[in-house]
Amino acid sequence: MVVGWCCLIAFRLANRCILADPKPSDPELKCLHYLYTSDYESNWRRNPPRVEGTLQWFLDHAQYQHWRHEQESSLLWVSADPGCGKSVLASFLVDELKSPTSQSELHGTVCYFFFKDDNEKQNNATFALCALLHQLFTANNSLLKYAMTEFKKKDQKFTEEFGSLWYIFMSALADPNCGKVICVVDGLDECGKSTQQQFIESLVTFSSMLRKEKISSLKFIVTSRPYPSIERQFKQSQTIRLKAEDKTDDINSDISLVVRARVGSIASQRSLTPAVQAKLEERLIRDADRTFLWVSLILKMIEDSARVSEMALEDMIGSIPSALDEVYQKILQKCSDHEHARKLLHIVVAAIRPLTLDEINVALSIRPSDRSHDQLDLEPSIDTTVKDLCGLFVRVKDSMVFLVHQTAKQFLVNNLGDGLGQGVWKNSLLPMDSNLTIALVCIRYLLFAVFETEPLVLRANERTYDMKSQVDSYTKNHVFLDYAAKYWTTHIQEAKIGKELEVFDSALEVLDSGSMRLLTWFQVNWIADNIYYKLPQNVTGLMVASYFGLSAAVERLIEKGADVNVRGDLHGSALNAAAFRKHRSVVITLLKAGAIVYLFGNEYKNILQVSGYCWHSIK
Repeated sequence: MVVGWCCLIAFRLANRCILADPKPSDPELKCLHYLYTSDYESNWRRNPPRVEGTLQWFLDHAQYQHWRHEQESSLLWVSADPGCGKSVLASFLVDELKSPTSQSELHGTVCYFFFKDDNEKQNNATFALCALLHQLFTANNSLLKYAMTEFKKKDQKFTEEFGSLWYIFMSALADPNCGKVICVVDGLDECGKSTQQQFIESLVTFSSMLRKEKISSLKFIVTSRPYPSIERQFKQSQTIRLKAEDKTDDINSDISLVVRARVGSIASQRSLTPAVQAKLEERLIRDADRTFLWVSLILKMIEDSARVSEMALEDMIGSIPSALDEVYQKILQKCSDHEHARKLLHIVVAAIRPLTLDEINVALSIRPSDRSHDQLDLEPSIDTTVKDLCGLFVRVKDSMVFLVHQTAKQFLVNNLGDGLGQGVWKNSLLPMDSNLTIALVCIRYLLFAVFETEPLVLRANERTYDMKSQVDSYTKNHVFLDYAAKYWTTHIQEAKIGKELEVFDSALEVLDSGSMRLLTWFQVNWIADNIYYKLPQNVTGLMVASYFGLSAAVERLIEKGADVNVRGDLHGSALNAAAFRKHRSVVITLLKAGAIVYLFGNEYKNILQVSGYCWHSIK
């Protein structure tokens, strides 16, 4: 397959011609809209700019220069240790490669994606491919035609399939009107394992084949930590490797530039004496250990210090922690309210996407007895509260709350599940507890009376696409509804909430077939993931629980007398919904409860007759 594509590209490039760039048609605009699955530009801009003079060593490095001037397509893998500035480098390279000077030497369409494990739309390679394609097609509308076949066959579904997206990418690259494409992908180690392997294998295979065919349509820069699993896969090709972890002198020189620039700014703002300024610079440069993150955190602590007298700063310099974990420990030890700080960290760690300040305010304030927004004891200045609770451990950008770095999550979370942390904070958060914390917030919010008395009601004859504006308008008036409706079922599953927990009964209220709140949150959830699909009508709590794979809830609803054979638009029945979504345990529970299989208009009551259908659907 890959060889065939390489030959096709070679043929087309040999017969290159300049074509007019037509404006996209309405179906093409819809297809392009589908590909905009993440706010990739904001994710790029999350990273701070480089300090003037830094990273020059990288631009001058022989491996980078080789990658730039290599006539054939080439893949450059840049590895570096945690906190050493990979994302700042990648962000800078996007600007650098787009600059007129660079474009005059290496002309091409620059596309980028930044993986982050704190956001469901940044930790999957399908989102990366969607972002790269969206940028490529936006720059060159004529290439949209290569997505139209998959779009017409699968509608929105094609944006969820790695294979389909890679096929489209390859097809577009083969077009003689494509030109050179330069991709910068940062943080590959933060991509989920399932699609990370697919991405690397596809990239390595294609890159190797293009080099053999001496084709120059694609250049890739990928950054990551130097993990052996990633290294093994890249070794299978002629990947250009730049080991930033070995560039100790160059990174230390950059750290010196950063320290002097930042300390100079602090000295000017806080009127530090030259002697104190020099001592601070010396200490930070000496102990940075090639870690920009450590320097950044220490400088921020000094910037935020209430006292800046010479003696106070002398004391602070003398007590600077020497390791990143010690810095994190010191930051969190300053928390005056450990209970609420821990709750906030549970929420931020477990959140499937970054939460806004307003959402954080609701999450921190909501109590079991609250049944309306007016009853919430909200903080008047939530950004100040967040800072007071967790200090530099979290940061706010564009009104979104993030952990300061990926290493902060690794410091907090105990993935062993043994409940044995190291001290008050290190490895003190169990994923199940974090998910339970945010699941409780979601359920309590969905039980607000307004979703029963003033529900979201969409007209069944409208296209789902047209309903989205109504959903957006409704969720804007209910701050936490967007998050709660989309993700409460995931948190319930990750928290492994069983029938024995008190919260379970509240979860069943959210699934009450006779309530308008079920209709409200399900509509919000459905429109988010199925924007161009018809909204199901006549859904029941059992159907919805089956659709989301909530095994314990399905069992309890059946115990309470729910009809397992009620028909509706959500794949026809609870059993069909569970089978379609491949929830094996739910399928088994429903079959044992007497569920009838409706398949191609026929009913099957004998489990032996439907076993092939069921096991094929859920294997």
